[in-house]
Amino acid sequence: MVLSYLSYTTADLITTNSSISSSDMKRFISVICLYLLAVLLVTLPPEIYKIVNDESYGNAPGGEVRAAVKVSKTKNNKKIKKLVMGDSTGHALYPSEKEYDSIASTACNQAITFAGQYFLLTNYLETNKDNLPQEIIFLATPETFSNDVDMFAYQYFLKPFPILEYIPLYTEHLFSRITSIPFFWTANLPFIQTSGYTPIVSVPASTERVNLSQLSYEYLILMDEIAQKYNVPFRMVSTPIRDDRQQVTEQVVQDLRTIGSDRLSHLFEPYIESITYYPSDLFFDHVHLKASETPDDYLGILN
Repeated sequence: MVLSYLSYTTADLITTNSSISSSDMKRFISVICLYLLAVLLVTLPPEIYKIVNDESYGNAPGGEVRAAVKVSKTKNNKKIKKLVMGDSTGHALYPSEKEYDSIASTACNQAITFAGQYFLLTNYLETNKDNLPQEIIFLATPETFSNDVDMFAYQYFLKPFPILEYIPLYTEHLFSRITSIPFFWTANLPFIQTSGYTPIVSVPASTERVNLSQLSYEYLILMDEIAQKYNVPFRMVSTPIRDDRQQVTEQVVQDLRTIGSDRLSHLFEPYIESITYYPSDLFFDHVHLKASETPDDYLGILN
């Protein structure tokens, strides 16, 4: 009905007067805009309609990342002993959505890359510079160090970390990787940012430093530097590893020692020493412990 009306009105406008006046032109443009809006509303992906329902945003992928961002920007009124960060294996041990008495957690997943981890750390330290944690602990499986911007970056990196807000923290390499994502600039449009919509994207793979990506290397250095700036000790701890992945892990360890020897050996050596192998039947996939096997306090820091 709307489209029929628009078609009639447009045709009527064009045929009634061969010389279109200024008012007629404005009317014509208005009709075209209404027509395009109608088409847009009909063809938009279903996820976009979820903006009318706050609950849909809470259920969209990446809730743990949004929780981590919220924690990183929240000023603490109580003394926090430890700030726990990490990938999804760290999140399984100390979820970012959970409230704690003596620690704070921004552990979420590896899709945010170490760039996202640096953004979280920067937020947290700047927000709580008058009430700093006693220590920063990064919990992750060794394979996380290979992570780079990939097909998950649109949902898990671009949406929770808006470009205009975080671009001052971009390195040249990160900028080149992000701008290689088709339609990267659409991720922060309100009706997309608050939905589960993700276009099908293909991001060129990075072939440099396979087990320690250039992105991880750059941002680990920045994380270390900002921790030193605020005089907060920073260390990394491995999460449990399946015993049948020992060979894979040993290759990662070799690369961490080789590639990271110049600037990051003081972080990698304690991390490597913390590696512990668990029986493979305790895991539900290649890196995550079964819920029934997940320790209540892996690091012994909640007391």
